[in-house]
Amino acid sequence: MTPDCNSAGPESRTHVPQTLAGDSVGIMSEPSRYLVRTDTGDVVVTVNVGVGGLDDGLLSLAKAPADAAAAFDMVTPLRAFGAKMVDIIEIAGTDSFGGSATLREMLVKEKATQELKRIEVFARQTDDD
Repeated sequence: MTPDCNSAGPESRTHVPQTLAGDSVGIMSEPSRYLVRTDTGDVVVTVNVGVGGLDDGLLSLAKAPADAAAAFDMVTPLRAFGAKMVDIIEIAGTDSFGGSATLREMLVKEKATQELKRIEVFARQTDDD
């Protein structure tokens, strides 16, 4: 297992388990946190434990405080977070979906796109506050 380089500080580092090719169920024992940079501001993205990859509650979003970058090993641009989002969904598991592998793959990509848009909209809305 490799440490998650986007987690906050050494005390909250999490290990991201690897899934086998074709495995639709991941194991997440602790929430993972990422600092995602958008055009309008930074967002702290928390991957919730016990939520399936295709479920609505997979991510929790929070406005990043001004000094948030110091608490994270890395700040990830939103565009680069897209590839990580697919991994997050697959690690969280897609076992709630009973369709074909091709359709599952399409749903995972669509879910990743949906979550990226949600992060971007959240950043815009909190920037307006």
